[in-house]
Amino acid sequence: MNVRKRAALVILVIIVALAAIIAAYVSTSPASEVTYHAPASAVHASLGETVSDGTIALRLNGITDASNPATSSTWITDNAEAHAYGVYRFSLTPPSGDAYLIANVTVTNVHHAEIPFDYGYFVLVAHDGTAYYASYAVCNSGCSAQALQNSTLNATFTSDVYVLFSVPSAAQPMQIAYTGASPPIEMSST
Repeated sequence: MNVRKRAALVILVIIVALAAIIAAYVSTSPASEVTYHAPASAVHASLGETVSDGTIALRLNGITDASNPATSSTWITDNAEAHAYGVYRFSLTPPSGDAYLIANVTVTNVHHAEIPFDYGYFVLVAHDGTAYYASYAVCNSGCSAQALQNSTLNATFTSDVYVLFSVPSAAQPMQIAYTGASPPIEMSST
């Protein structure tokens, strides 16, 4: 075997090995390895109570499985409206062994000036302390244009935002945290 063929074979073996390592890494769910530890400064609220950091106010209205008919209906309507504003459509069919939990959170700008917002800062914390970060969110058309597409909330913004979390089927939600607030906001699911 000449030198070029050997070099090509070595490169091919390296590429296959790297692909196997990357595939193993990607197939491992990092969410199952992450726990959430609330800072002492976090502000807390119970289900249905509004809590604020002085900039944004949040109220957790409930957490339901995506298969709940009322939740599914709202999701389908808001997902279509969000898509009209250039936001990606997201199906409510979870991968095998997983469930989609949807948190209905009322989001209000209390700062009276435009503020940044990112639904990716929402964290669902399960009873075992495992943290699951938001996979997707939808809301009505006025909300979608601001909060989801532009990642900002205008001075008068208030809307329900439906935040989706992909979790193992057995996961039981304990709280929702919004880590984008200063201090972070934690809302109990019970």
